Amino acid sequence: MLCRQQVAELSEYEDQFKAQQSRLAVIGPGEAVHLPEFRKITGFSSDLFADPSREAYQALGFSSGIGKLLGLKPLRSALSAIKAGIRPGTLQGSALQLGGAAVIGPGNELRFLFREQQAGDHPPVSALLGAVSAGE
Repeated sequence: MLCRQQVAELSEYEDQFKAQQSRLAVIGPGEAVHLPEFRKITGFSSDLFADPSREAYQALGFSSGIGKLLGLKPLRSALSAIKAGIRPGTLQGSALQLGGAAVIGPGNELRFLFREQQAGDHPPVSALLGAVSAGE
């Protein structure tokens, strides 16, 4: 549910990323069969990929574990998601996998990397946009 919230928020900024000639992509830990439903729920129209083996998550050093799903921050994030109209749905991939965000480019330069420490710990979209504009 919290990843849906993050991607729904990103969808509101897709035009700003495109205006900076950047490619916005989301990689989820589920199967490709879930992507159309995920796109419909989040309103995300940019690139969407499935990584059920979680190789991209491992390459970026994103963590996982039950302890990262518990606590006040994840609870607050879940309540915020529900308030925003995001509801829990069918589990798509590992429920224990945390995510993050990366800005790569130009070329293969890693300009920004954010790793969630707890579920719902999302980077501000303004930080992503700032990293994109710094690469121009």
